[in-house]
Amino acid sequence: MPHRLDRKGLGGFTLMEIVLVMVIVGILSAIAVGNFRGIMEKYRVEGETKQMFIDLMDARGRAMQRNRVFHVQITDNAYKTFEDTNPAPDGDGVLTGSDTQVASVTVKHTMTPTGGLSNFRFNRNGIATATGTVRFTSSARPDYDCITVKATRIKMGQYNATDNTCVEK
Repeated sequence: MPHRLDRKGLGGFTLMEIVLVMVIVGILSAIAVGNFRGIMEKYRVEGETKQMFIDLMDARGRAMQRNRVFHVQITDNAYKTFEDTNPAPDGDGVLTGSDTQVASVTVKHTMTPTGGLSNFRFNRNGIATATGTVRFTSSARPDYDCITVKATRIKMGQYNATDNTCVEK
């Protein structure tokens, strides 16, 4: 836009030009903040999924390493892992109040376990006693928002609402 000259011959901007620039900057800022929130939500879900995957792999690995049963409990917004230590020295394969808690994690997003995964265990050979999926519910479309547990493997994936499955990656 052309500059206006004031009485002293100095250039400047009109009030209308300044207001127009401020409106444009405000609109662009609102769009940027909205996109940033969506990206942060996506990364939070992925972070929670990856942390749970790590904790499940850790429980499975410890079960094989220590030749002991490890229990997993999953609720709507938390999960826990326990080492079967009671009675000493090798436990009895049953989760009791005196077994050793290894991990306790509370998550922001609701988890939905299927196929008996709300309460299962890894035996001394690292084999899961239940199979199914755990899904983290979110409106964002993260790359990883579900975990599939099979007898001998654990994988992360992306939830497919069309056929209600976890597409492993």
